[in-house]
Amino acid sequence: MEQYHSTLYQVLDSKKYKGLKALGIKTVHDLLYYFPRAYDNRSNIKKIAELRMEEYAVIHAKLLHVYSAPTKLGRKMTKATATDGSGFLEIVWFGMPYLQKSLKLQEEYIFVGTVKRAMGAFQMTNPEFKLSKGQKMRGEILPIYSSHKNLSQNRLRKYLKEILFENSLLSENIPKEICQKYNILGRNQALSEIHFPSSEKILEEAKRRFAIEELLIIEMGILKNRFLTDALTQAFYHLEGKKTLVKQYLSSLPFQLTKAQKKVITEIYKDLEQGRIVNRLVQGDVGSGKTMVAMVLLLYMIENGYQGALMAPTEILAIQHYLGIYSKMQELGLRVELLTGSIRGKKRRKLLDDLKEGNIDLLIGTHALLEEEVRFHQLGFIVIDEQHRFGVLQRKKLREKGILTNLLVMTATPIPRSLALSIYGDLDVSILDELPPGRSPIKTKWISTKEDMEKMYAFIRKQLSQGKQAYFVAPLIEESEKLLLSSILEVEEEVKEKLPNYKIALLHGRMKNIEKDEIMQRFKQREIDILVSTTVIEVGIDVPNAVIMTILNAERFGLSALHQLRGRVGRGKDASFCFLISKTQNETSKQRLEIMEATQDGFIIAEEDLKLRNAGEIFGVRQSGLSDLRFIDLLHDVKTIKLVRDECMEYLRKNQGKILLPSLEEDIFQKFKDSVQKD
Repeated sequence: MEQYHSTLYQVLDSKKYKGLKALGIKTVHDLLYYFPRAYDNRSNIKKIAELRMEEYAVIHAKLLHVYSAPTKLGRKMTKATATDGSGFLEIVWFGMPYLQKSLKLQEEYIFVGTVKRAMGAFQMTNPEFKLSKGQKMRGEILPIYSSHKNLSQNRLRKYLKEILFENSLLSENIPKEICQKYNILGRNQALSEIHFPSSEKILEEAKRRFAIEELLIIEMGILKNRFLTDALTQAFYHLEGKKTLVKQYLSSLPFQLTKAQKKVITEIYKDLEQGRIVNRLVQGDVGSGKTMVAMVLLLYMIENGYQGALMAPTEILAIQHYLGIYSKMQELGLRVELLTGSIRGKKRRKLLDDLKEGNIDLLIGTHALLEEEVRFHQLGFIVIDEQHRFGVLQRKKLREKGILTNLLVMTATPIPRSLALSIYGDLDVSILDELPPGRSPIKTKWISTKEDMEKMYAFIRKQLSQGKQAYFVAPLIEESEKLLLSSILEVEEEVKEKLPNYKIALLHGRMKNIEKDEIMQRFKQREIDILVSTTVIEVGIDVPNAVIMTILNAERFGLSALHQLRGRVGRGKDASFCFLISKTQNETSKQRLEIMEATQDGFIIAEEDLKLRNAGEIFGVRQSGLSDLRFIDLLHDVKTIKLVRDECMEYLRKNQGKILLPSLEEDIFQKFKDSVQKD
C-alpha cells in the first residue's frame, strides 16, 4: 500500500488531523483528493470606477488612511480608504483592531471581496488582502473547499500545500501508453494544478485528467470480471440445438414476438451455438416482453440438458414469476419450483435434494438462491430480474453455482446508454425498444385542484361501472411502517367515500406473503374492483383489466418510480389512464409531473430523471462507484465513457486480465471495497 493511503495522523499533528477528520478526511489520499468545490479567480483585477453593486471583485489599490471607530453596538471596527486613481474604496474590518498598526499607508495592496454601496461610496467588508509591494500583480486562482467553522479556507490550503509539497511523489495510476496517447497530464502535476492552478487553461487539463482517472478506476474494476468471463468463452461445450420446447411454447402464445424480442433471442442463440458464455443485459420499458425472451432461452437450455435459475429482488416478484410460469412449464412436462426465505423445514430440504440430483428444471427465487446450501446438478442458464436491485458481486456469487454460468440480467428501469455502458460494463447490452402490438397508450393527467379531483372520481366511477378495475397507490412515507399503514388506511377511507358500492382491498408490505398472493389473485380474477396499495405493486403484477392508476402525493416519487407504477396499467387492449395527484409548489416536483404528462418513453424519462437527480439515487449504482463521480456528466459524456471503456478492454486483453500498475490496483480495491464487504 502506498504512502498516500496511510492515515493522516502519521503525517500531520493531532490538532490538524481532528479538524480534517470532521470532513471525512482520514488518509493522505482523502486529503489530496478532497478537490475544491469552486475557485476564487483573482486574475481579473478591476478598476474601482468599473465596480458594480454586489460584485465579487479583485482591486489593486494604494492605502491612504487607516483609523479605528466603535460601532453602535460597541464593537471594534477598523476603517481604511484606498484608491487606484480611478476612484476611492472604503474598507471595513470588524473585530481586528490590530490592523491599524499592521497596515502600511501609501503601500499598494490587493483587496478581494464583495462590493457594496454605503453612504454613496463603494465599500468592502472584511475582505481578504495582501501587500502588493508595488510589483505588477500576477493573477491568482485560489481553491475554495467545502469546510466547517473550525477549519478556515486558508488553513485547509496550508495543510494541502504541506502534503503536496513536502511528501514524496505519488505513483502514476493511469497506464503510460494511455497517458501518451491522449496527452494526459501526469498525476502529481494534475494534483498540484487542481488545488493551486497556475492558469485557467492548465486547470481544465487537470480536470480532464481526473475525469479520465475516475472513469478508468471504475471501468477497470468492472471490466476485470468481464475479461475473466470472456476468457471462458472458448467453445468448450456443445449444444445439440434442440428447440422443440421453444416452438411448443411460442405456438401456445396468443400473440407473435416483436421484432426486438426476436433480435435479442437470435443474438443470444448465436453466442450459445458458438460456445460463448452469455453475459448480457436486456433492458426494456415496462411491458416490452423481457420475461418472454428469458423464457425462450431458459427452455432452450433446459431441453439441451441444463437447469435454469431465475432470481428476483422481492418475494412478491418471485411468486409472480412462479405463478406466471408454472402452468406453461407443467404443460411442457417440466418441473419448476419456488425458493424463498419463508420456505423452510422438510419442504426446503426436499427441494434442495431434488435440485442437487437434477430433478428440478427451473428454480425461481429471491436472494435465497445465493445461499451456500443451494446446489444445482447442472446449472446452465441464469436470469436475474430487476438487475438494478443487485450488485456485481451478487451476480458473481450466483454464477459460481453454475457449470456454464450463462447469465441474462433484465431491468424494466430504462437507463441512458451512457450509464448502461458504465454500470453494466461487464455485460453486453441489448435493448427492447418495441412494445407488443395492441397496447394502448396510457393517458396521464396531473391533478392539482379540488375541481379536477371531483372530475377524476366521476371518470373512475364510469370506468368501474363498465367492469374495469383500478389501482390507488398510497403516498410514500419513509419514517415508519406504522405511518405507512396509517397512510394507506386513510386512502382506503377516502376511496370508500368517493366510490361506494365497489369491492375494495388493501395490499401492503406488512401482510404475510400468503395474504398478498391471495389478494393479487382475487384482483386478477375480478373479485376485487379497487386495489389500494403501497409501492409493492411497482413490479410484477399483470392485470390487463386494470385500466386506472391513481398515485396520491405523486411529488414524493422519483420519475422512474412513477413510470414503473404507471406501467402496471395499459397491459390490455383497452385505453388506460394514470392520475398523478399533487398540490406541490416545488419546481423540481412540478417538472417531474409535467414530464410524466408529456411522454411515455421510458428512456426519455430516465434521461430527464438523471438531469434532476443523482444517478445513484435512481439506479442504485453506489456499488459501482458511479454515484460519486465528480468530473463526468453521465448523460452527456458518452464519448469519453466509451473511449475509457474501450481502452480498459484493450489494456486487459493485452495483459491477460492483469493490472500491472500497483497504484491503479490499489485505487480499484479502495473504490470497490465497500461493495465487497457488503456482499
